[in-house]
Parts: sequence; C-alpha cells; structure tokens
Amino acid sequence: MAKGTVERSIENIFTGLFARAFKSGVTPLQLGRQLLQVVNTQQETDSQGRRVIPNSYLIELSPHDREGFADLEGSLLQELTASLREYIAQEGLHVEGKARVALHTDADLRKGKFTITSKNVNQDGAATPPAAASAPTLTVVDGGPAFDGPPAVLTLPTGQRIELHEGHYIIGRHLENDIVLNDTNVSRRHAEFVCAAGEVVVRDMGSTNGTKVNGVVVNGEQLLQHGDVINFGSAQVTFEAS
Repeated sequence: MAKGTVERSIENIFTGLFARAFKSGVTPLQLGRQLLQVVNTQQETDSQGRRVIPNSYLIELSPHDREGFADLEGSLLQELTASLREYIAQEGLHVEGKARVALHTDADLRKGKFTITSKNVNQDGAATPPAAASAPTLTVVDGGPAFDGPPAVLTLPTGQRIELHEGHYIIGRHLENDIVLNDTNVSRRHAEFVCAAGEVVVRDMGSTNGTKVNGVVVNGEQLLQHGDVINFGSAQVTFEAS
C-alpha cells in the first residue's frame, strides 16, 4: 500500500475514533502523520538489503497537551501503535521485535509543540542511541531524553520475566501477540496492557475464559498494583511495579 493510502487510513481512524474538540493544542491525526514521517527518515539499509528502522518511538508533549489526552490516552496509544505496525508491514520494513509507541511529558515544551525520538530497545531493556529526524512543525531531539526504565515487570507461568515499558501490549495465545501464553484456556487475543504515566492498566478483550485480578473478574479496565496476581483463563501472571 502506498504511503498516501496509509496516511488516509490513519486519518479515517483518528477522525472517526477521536472526532471531538480537544483541550490540547495537538490532535491525534497530527501525531499519527508525523510519526510516519519520522519512520521514513529513520530507514537504513543493512547488509542483507533490508530497510531497517528503530522499534521504539517516544512522543513527548507539553504538560497542557498531555493533560488534554488524559481521558483517552490508552486508546490513543493503541491506535498509534497499530497504525505504526500496519505501516511497517505494508512498506516491508524490518524492525527488531515489536514496534511500539510511548507518550511522555516535557515541561519545557509549549502548547502545540511535540517531539518524537526513536531508539532500538532490546528485550533486556537496553537501548542504542536515538536517531534524529526533522519534519515540518516537529522537532525531533538529537540524542534526546532517555527512555525511562520499565514501569513494571510481568512474571509468566514459565518463569519468564517480561518488562513493560510505556506503550500498548496484547497478551494471548496467538504467536503474533506482544506477550504469548501457550495455554489452551487462553484466548488468541485475550487481554491488553496499557502503560502510561507510570501506571499500568489491564483490559479483557472479550476472552472466552475471562481475566481476573486477585480473583476478581475484570470488567472494563483495572489499574494494577505491585504484587497483583492476574489470571488469564487458568494462566497465572504476577505483576511487579518498578
């Protein structure tokens, strides 16, 4: 799919899902468009001829603009991440692991201004120096602020520990999920985690066997606390806040 078609798709998503007046000086559509521009400037060709891009994108907003998105930040992160991954797949770009988007606040930014910084984040949380790019109405900080450490860690039934950095994660049985649980009682796309502003919430995605936190069924979303035990069907996961 051509870039213009992807951009039109993003425009349809954001104007439909977030079709209302915003308190912030930035709109979701602006963020989505500029995110794609940054991706395009970050492409490098590796020794195998693949067009490689970083896997993590940090969008920093002014305090005023971040507050303006407070009631829909989880949905915004989900749509930005989904649009980014769709664009990567359609353009045949190569990324290490799963591409993800995070939102932070920069007290030095004025209303209506935002920055996007990119990095390659490894599974152990280490990161290479961020790449820099520029686009109209967008400042991308060269060597900008480091991505924060993970706000939380999940311990899976196998004992594997998964760091949750800011962003959006899908957990379930499907191998394309961000976090895979190999359990027949777990739905293919069972639940989602949204990590933002140092907090983590879990939402069930209409799974067959449901999601529980400390034995209580999750209806809607649940803010997680250190030590919470989460059950996805019969699969038990422990949550640790950093």
